[in-house]
Amino acid sequence: MNYRYPLALLLLALLLPLGAQDAVFSQFYAAPLRLNPALAGIGTAPRITANYRAQHTSYPSAFTTMAASYEQPIEGTPSSFGIRMMTDKQLEGAYKNTEVALVYSYDVRVNEHLGARLGLAAGILSTAIDFNSLTFGDVLDPLIGADGVTMETLVGASKTSADFGAGIVLYGKNYYGGISFEHMNRPDESLIELNDNLYAGRPQLIKVTGGAQLNVRRYSNRRRPSYITPNFLYASQAKLRQLNLGAYFGYGPVALGAWYRHAFENADGFIAAVSFRQDVLKVGFSYDAVVSDLRNVPGGLGSTFEVSVTIDFAASKELQRRRKADRYNDCFGMFR
Repeated sequence: MNYRYPLALLLLALLLPLGAQDAVFSQFYAAPLRLNPALAGIGTAPRITANYRAQHTSYPSAFTTMAASYEQPIEGTPSSFGIRMMTDKQLEGAYKNTEVALVYSYDVRVNEHLGARLGLAAGILSTAIDFNSLTFGDVLDPLIGADGVTMETLVGASKTSADFGAGIVLYGKNYYGGISFEHMNRPDESLIELNDNLYAGRPQLIKVTGGAQLNVRRYSNRRRPSYITPNFLYASQAKLRQLNLGAYFGYGPVALGAWYRHAFENADGFIAAVSFRQDVLKVGFSYDAVVSDLRNVPGGLGSTFEVSVTIDFAASKELQRRRKADRYNDCFGMFR
């Protein structure tokens, strides 16, 4: 008897008709193109980022998310471009979402103290499922277990649709704030035959973020800058909402961070993070501690952690010497 995915029908009934939900990284600052397309090219040189998230690793249907991006400003212009990719796996890889998009941003100087960045993203959203690894409710027999062939009407094993997003960020010397909209066209990802009025596409994802970069002058110098970055992230998709509140403290090449995440219906978790930088390379690690009732799930959920890697060529010592500027002395410091 195969009980590997006995709740597949329930998952499909809840997930597909209502639309899947996007992964939101705990280290949102380490995935800037996913946070807001307007953040593309905020440095002075090309940048590469990679992110890996493993959520509730002891649970049979754990979520695994991987993302990567490349971005660079166009020298001598206010424009920047980039490309971002993400794959999100559930049900031990049986259900997979893949996103690929080109990103463009444009920097506008409003006045001496205020700037604005506008961003656009255009790409594809692909959804795929391995139906051979699922057990549907209509083939479950109380005596002999799974037997027979499902009567579910399947459109196909995968579907690909166009996907669009946009965002704006306002910033000053030491502060920033922005909003982004993903899946503005509600891309269709349904894999089961449904009446048109039962499915309206992937719900829009709205992210609002803001923060500040405050230098701790007492301990700061050019070789070992010291700073604190209070910040927040609000995300809303369909009926799900979350708010992250916290701060990052950095001293020289090392930075420590802590955030509290609230899901509005309940307290969700605490996030602890650490990062280390050496020349152009920055590596970060974070751990999510669950404080909601989910921590009482029999057998436990297992750990939830993230690893991020950033290669920022603007951080090279040679380029810093040529620019004669401290990259930490601006509002976007935590994103670099």
